[in-house]
Amino acid sequence: MATDEPGTARASESPDVRVPVLLAGAAAWCWRILVIAGAFLALFLLIAKLQLLVLPFFTAMLLSALLHPAVAFLRRKHWPSGLATTGVLLVAFLIIAAIAAFVINRASAEYPKLVDQVNHVIDQTRHFMVAHTSIDPKNFDNVSGKILDTLRSHQSQIASGVVTAGKTLGEFATGAILAFFITFFLLYDGERIWRWVVDLFPRGAREDLRGAGERAWRTLTGYVAGTFIVALFHGVVIGVTLLLLGTPLVAPLAVLVFIGSFIPIIGAVLFGGLAVLVTLVTQGVVPALIVLVVLIVDNQAEAHLLQPLVVGRYVSLHPLAIAVALTGGALLAGLPGAIFAVPIVAAVNAGVGHVREHRDSLLPEDAVLPEESPPEDLAGGDRSPPEHGPAE
Repeated sequence: MATDEPGTARASESPDVRVPVLLAGAAAWCWRILVIAGAFLALFLLIAKLQLLVLPFFTAMLLSALLHPAVAFLRRKHWPSGLATTGVLLVAFLIIAAIAAFVINRASAEYPKLVDQVNHVIDQTRHFMVAHTSIDPKNFDNVSGKILDTLRSHQSQIASGVVTAGKTLGEFATGAILAFFITFFLLYDGERIWRWVVDLFPRGAREDLRGAGERAWRTLTGYVAGTFIVALFHGVVIGVTLLLLGTPLVAPLAVLVFIGSFIPIIGAVLFGGLAVLVTLVTQGVVPALIVLVVLIVDNQAEAHLLQPLVVGRYVSLHPLAIAVALTGGALLAGLPGAIFAVPIVAAVNAGVGHVREHRDSLLPEDAVLPEESPPEDLAGGDRSPPEHGPAE
């Protein structure tokens, strides 16, 4: 029985069912991309369902990365592991509680002053508008009344710092307690937990996974510590500037700038702009311009000095990758997503880089990689016939 020649269609097949090679390759890429996209979608849906667990876990990871150097230092001084972990966590908790109490106290004391100054600015604006424009004073009074009512009605929320974005107080307390316990055990027993996770994988993958995890953890620790220093610098500079200018709500605004500095590129500028706005409303144009100039100089110092020296030696991400990760995290999880996205991407990038370097080191020195093929092959030049015999 005769067989068909290679590369030709069978007699019973219609010629139009043959798919061009380019279209077949595109289809193969498309269904693989769809499978990957479906896997990521399922992962995001799972994270959304487990938000009360995921957010405290990532918070604990960042806190552990920040506090781990202090715990390691005490262990090197022969402190017991449990005592070192408990002591560092207790000191961190007391510092956070003291800052929170101070901010709430100052906000409660200075918020009425802010409302009075806003009311004064509104009165001045009303007199100007009535004298120089044809705007009906009743319409202006309605708008200004709504602004003041909104400020007064939200005083307790702003003073207490309860900006929950839809979360209840019980959920916040649960997440905080869960983050505390996860942080404790990551600091106390993190190495043994990581070894247990690595042992779950096949033996051939353990070496790569162990090295990738160590590289990712060093990157995360360096990123969080460096970003903390940068954020503290921003908060102190803006806080001192506002204090010298007599702007109200100095402590809350400085803390907001500090927290916003954990969001790369836009965080410090966004919350610094809020400080400029409050200064403009309460102190006038010249003080607001001074805060704006300080904010610009402060961000230039970060971009050209602090980021390269403090953060850049740990994290090597292209600005486009940072922007994409930041935007994606903000769209998926709001403010927490914007804070967590860049350190997660930086850690994953470091881990993948370690695996790639380790695999490349296992290749023979004389191995020819695909990109090192001769130029004539890439250009589609003449190819020699197979070695087993001449072409017929």
